[in-house]
Amino acid sequence: MQDEAIYGLTLRDCAEIMAKDGELKAQYGEPAHRAYLQQYLAQRGTDENTWAHAWNGWWTRMEADPSGQLHAKFAMMQQELALQAHHADVPDQSQYEVEGVSLEKYAEIMARAAGGEDMQALVAGAGFEWGQFQRAQAGWNQAMSEDVHHHLTTQYGQLYAKYTPGFAQQMQGQIAGQMAANHAQRAAGLPDEPEEEYTFAHMQRDMQDANPRTRWMAAHHVSNQWDIGDHDDPTLTQAARRAVELHLECLQRFDEHSSSEAEAAANDLKMFAGEGFLPPAQAEDAKGDLERAHARAQEHLANLHAAFAPIRDKAVPERVHMQSAIQDFTSLVETLGEVIGEWDEDYRAPSSGGGSPGPAGGGDSGGRGGSALAENEGGFLALLKGLPIIGPILRALGL
Repeated sequence: MQDEAIYGLTLRDCAEIMAKDGELKAQYGEPAHRAYLQQYLAQRGTDENTWAHAWNGWWTRMEADPSGQLHAKFAMMQQELALQAHHADVPDQSQYEVEGVSLEKYAEIMARAAGGEDMQALVAGAGFEWGQFQRAQAGWNQAMSEDVHHHLTTQYGQLYAKYTPGFAQQMQGQIAGQMAANHAQRAAGLPDEPEEEYTFAHMQRDMQDANPRTRWMAAHHVSNQWDIGDHDDPTLTQAARRAVELHLECLQRFDEHSSSEAEAAANDLKMFAGEGFLPPAQAEDAKGDLERAHARAQEHLANLHAAFAPIRDKAVPERVHMQSAIQDFTSLVETLGEVIGEWDEDYRAPSSGGGSPGPAGGGDSGGRGGSALAENEGGFLALLKGLPIIGPILRALGL
């Protein structure tokens, strides 16, 4: 299988091209990275069309493999190449110490203890006192839980694998078993777990949530309901009033983690303005909030570009996160600029009747935190969680 090729590309070739694609996206973003990818493919003697057909062929092969081994082999290749692409330039921290216990020695003791050896004997054999090692363990766990760029967690995972005989084979076997089970479920025609329907009642509830991003996302869903719903429905009208309040709140309070919510808020306000839902005073307030949000987003985007420049060509995991933020804020700046530029032309004063806004209802319960409804785990953390060695460690740390 190692030398088998589909459209001239082996499974390893596909893994390498996918890793390079991710690396180039982290360096140059969308859509600029595509020209670099085309150059890379040409150097390999192929092109985008051939690569797409080859990958589709390999994916069909993997999905048809009842043993799950092809999926597992590809996952292990992805892990190796992803770490090279996004972690190769991270300084070696294996000899950093907490309470006199280096990261490497800590990983070795933990790996060997997981393999069945007595931990207290391992600790004593390494020359540490038991209390010292317990403090070191707490310190290393704390450090890894605060490791937002996953330098420590990734190196710990690599060291843990180093001191676990046959670790890679065990992980590959586990992945293969999981994929084989999925294949058997599909072959038996068993249905996937049904997703819970997100109803209008859920939206109304979530617009009162203490979590801002939960409120803002719910407001976006309500806005969609208003756009396609019965404007004479008093319950929908009341919910839409609350949604407008939350869109304005979002434009005033969004941060790097909620730029997509701010972009949705701007588009929803444009829709409400075009449908005559906003009274003149609220429309004027909305335009001011849009302009201030636009200026703030432009300033943040400039700061992101400045911070990103020194690491653009370095294989460090924060590059993925920062490029993602740059893409998000570029889109936000463009959307806000378009909405502001068309605001006066689009705005239509409300007519009298059930669809007009009237006094706004609902309260704001405040609070901050990550979204309970639609948290986006994109970027390097999502990539790491999907890897067979690092993923279980991150999940054990509650990340």
